Amino acid sequence: MTSGWRLGTALSMLILTTSLIAVEAQARNDIPSCYGTLGADAPPISPSERSLFVIIDETVHADKPLKQAFARKAIRFIGPGDELHVLKFGAYIDNHYTTQPFEGRIDPAVTESQRYAISKRSLSKFDTCLYRQAGFVKKRLAAAITDNFGDGATDIPKTELIGNLSILGRLVARSDANEKVVLLFSDMLENSDITSFYHRGQVKRITPEEELEKLKASGIESDWGGAKVYVMGAGLVADNAKAYRSQTTMDALEDFWHDYFTHNNASLAGWGTPMLLIDLP
Repeated sequence: MTSGWRLGTALSMLILTTSLIAVEAQARNDIPSCYGTLGADAPPISPSERSLFVIIDETVHADKPLKQAFARKAIRFIGPGDELHVLKFGAYIDNHYTTQPFEGRIDPAVTESQRYAISKRSLSKFDTCLYRQAGFVKKRLAAAITDNFGDGATDIPKTELIGNLSILGRLVARSDANEKVVLLFSDMLENSDITSFYHRGQVKRITPEEELEKLKASGIESDWGGAKVYVMGAGLVADNAKAYRSQTTMDALEDFWHDYFTHNNASLAGWGTPMLLIDLP
C-alpha cells in the first residue's frame, strides 16, 4: 500500500466528511408541522420509531421508469411520525459532492386519549392540516428523489462507492429511531484504489471473500446501526454494448454486498438488478 494511495484516500474521505458536516450543520425540517394548530393543547411529540434514508448514487444513469419506481418505493413506505432523509452522493469533483436535498419529520398521530384533552375546533384544524401535510410530503419527497438522479454526463468519474457508503453509514447510525431503513440506488460496482469490479470495461465476476478481505485491509469500515438496506439498480450499466452480466456474476456481487453489510452492522434486506421487486415493509 503506497503512501500516495493513503494520501489520496485520506483527501477523498476528508472532502466527503466535510460535506456531511456541512449537511448536519444545516439540519432542518422541510416538513411544516401541524402541531402549532393545537396551541397550548398540543401534546409532547413522541420520538420517531422509524427513519428512512433514501440514498442516490448520481454516477449511475437511470431511465424515467426506474426513477419513478424508486420514488414509489419510498412513498409507499412512509407514515406518521417517520423521519425522512434524501441524500445524493457522487464524485469528489465540482458540484458532485454529497448533499441532502430533503430532510424532515412527518408529524406523529395524536392518540385517542390525547384527543379527549383537545378542543374539537383545534382537532378539526389539526386533522385538516395532517391531511394536507401527507400530500405535501409525498410531492416533495418524489421531487427530491427524481430531481437528484445523475443525468448520465460522461464527465463524472466513477465514484469510490465503499468510501462514500462508509461515511453515509455513520450518518444512518446516528438516527435515534428504533427502525432504520435505507433505500439505496446504485449499480453497486466499486471502482477505486481499493478494488475494481470491472475488467476491460466490463463487469467481472468477483470472489466475495477476496473482495471483503481487501476492504478490511483498507481500513474503510462503518457501523450502519442495525439498518435494513434495500438496493435498486445493482449491476446497471449504461453502455448497452457492454451491458451483459451473467447470473453467476450478479450472484457473486450480491454475496459480496450481503457480507459487506453484515460486517458493518446492517442487513441486505432487498436486492434489485436493477428493479427491486419487493416493497419496503
